[in-house]
Amino acid sequence: MNSPNPIPNDTSIPLWITQSAHHQAEVFARQQPNPQKAEQVYRNTLAVSVVDSYLKLLGIQTDVAASDSWNAAIRLASDVADLVVVGRGQLECRAVVPGAETCLIPLESQCDRLGYVIVRLDSDQEATLLGFVDQVHSETFQLAALQPITELPNYLAQQQPIVNLRQWLEGLYQLDWQPPETLLRPKQLVLSHSQAKFQRAKLIELNLNSEHRDVILLFSVIPEHDVLNIRVQLHPAILAEPKPNGTRLIHSALDCLVPNLKLSLKTADNRLFKEVISRPFPRDNCIQLPLFQGQLGERFTILISTEDLTISEHFQL
Repeated sequence: MNSPNPIPNDTSIPLWITQSAHHQAEVFARQQPNPQKAEQVYRNTLAVSVVDSYLKLLGIQTDVAASDSWNAAIRLASDVADLVVVGRGQLECRAVVPGAETCLIPLESQCDRLGYVIVRLDSDQEATLLGFVDQVHSETFQLAALQPITELPNYLAQQQPIVNLRQWLEGLYQLDWQPPETLLRPKQLVLSHSQAKFQRAKLIELNLNSEHRDVILLFSVIPEHDVLNIRVQLHPAILAEPKPNGTRLIHSALDCLVPNLKLSLKTADNRLFKEVISRPFPRDNCIQLPLFQGQLGERFTILISTEDLTISEHFQL
């Protein structure tokens, strides 16, 4: 394949722009109120489609339909060109013209992104992946600062998995997040805010040298208009009775948490927002964070900490 533009370095990757990508870009562009917005959406859609094709070739799972750039309302209101990488987060895919030395990153795309991939649209049929950066600090940055695109797969593999709570509202759950009744005993379920429509629980291994080896992290998600209300609890993993269809958890014979166990909430900028600590006396059989809420796209981290260990779980609304 001959590229109509010289490849700036050995790590840039030329790719075809498919007819289906053009068709999708045309569909989105026709929905816009003026030619300027239509051109912006057209170029953004092509950039996302090219990056999507590249990651799929590498076997990296994406979900373009869950991306903001595929959401009609967000696409109309914002200059957005994101691509959801399953279990990792959102990559921003920005288009540049041949000969460009800088790239514009809109302010609305400068937070909650895994990174920024730059796509040069060489012609109607070809594009070049120029490289990526992990973060930006202004609306314009120099393309000379790009990292090689060939390093993107390793970079993505190193990122912490992110649980997208919006997917729970569509009935899509990660395999390690199970219905509460499979991990909690009936007396624990009484405390679990079971009236919440969307609930999942996850076994967290603390590996303590005591009878309090493991805990159960319980999430309750309550939609309210355009925000999500979140309640987070921590329960001990209790010795369970055998069942006809198999045996439930057998981890701890005690129905209380280890003392001084911390359950913390940190914001996307690593600021401690809320924290609770299990008591040494009387022992707690459950601790929970105060109810909190967030809006679409917000990220946060839940931490479970002992004296020697901290386990982090990352989420996006």
